[in-house]
Amino acid sequence: MNEQQLTALWRYNAGSDAMVWQMMFTDNGDLIGQKRCLSKREAFFFALDTATGNLFSDNYVLMNALQAIPAGEGWFTGLETTSGNLAYCYACQAYSPEHQGLWAIDFRCGSMMWQRSDFTFIANLGEALLVCKTSLFNGFPERHFLRIDPLTGSELDQFPLDMAQVNTLRADAAPEEVRQQIFLPDVVHDGMANAQGMLQRIGVSAASRCELLVHDSFTIVAEHQYSSSTALWHSTLQVWKHNQPRYCDVMEESALQPSLNTMLLRGAKLYYVKEKSELICVALS
Repeated sequence: MNEQQLTALWRYNAGSDAMVWQMMFTDNGDLIGQKRCLSKREAFFFALDTATGNLFSDNYVLMNALQAIPAGEGWFTGLETTSGNLAYCYACQAYSPEHQGLWAIDFRCGSMMWQRSDFTFIANLGEALLVCKTSLFNGFPERHFLRIDPLTGSELDQFPLDMAQVNTLRADAAPEEVRQQIFLPDVVHDGMANAQGMLQRIGVSAASRCELLVHDSFTIVAEHQYSSSTALWHSTLQVWKHNQPRYCDVMEESALQPSLNTMLLRGAKLYYVKEKSELICVALS
């Protein structure tokens, strides 16, 4: 007897001109994302309930409250980390890809809780955020490292930390995917005999470029096939349970590049991006 096929729990469409760019999760499980509208060079943030897909916030523009203008020219912005129900955003320095500034946003109510333009995020330490503050001494920049309160942005250290302390704190900080309980796929290559054997058992071509996620009895594969006749890529998402197909969808077709790094697993939910602009959630059950 065949098991019931899986279906999409919800879908979020970022818009015809938008690309889903980043995703993170707050401690209460809300999904915070960024979408980028390429033709207008505009970046917006969105937030939704992962259980229902209902939006808390959409088309949120990160603003520089001190100047009442969009931060990072409305384009050079992104997500750094999360803590509690807050997400922390950054802007880039002028004429540089380096991050500058930290904004604490409660996307459930669409409110900025605090902004520190003088901080650069370094690491999430759990009960504190490690940041860098740059100052000038005799015309030369000096970097000072300190810890701040995630709720208020206030400084927790009376004096800057020395480099030994900073290195220890950075080494002990959990990676974002671990802290947010996210599982990312592995790209299967020739040296991964077990993964290649798993793909062969479910009929995936060894000639394909594949990303693989394994969760309990589920095997999840993003298969990227190249057509030499068209010089284009076709990417397909496939989900098996006990080697039986349960879900399949085309992630992208006729693309110049394979649709890599567009799926993740958190809890018992699979999230993936379809045709760059649609975020889809599938409950694995």
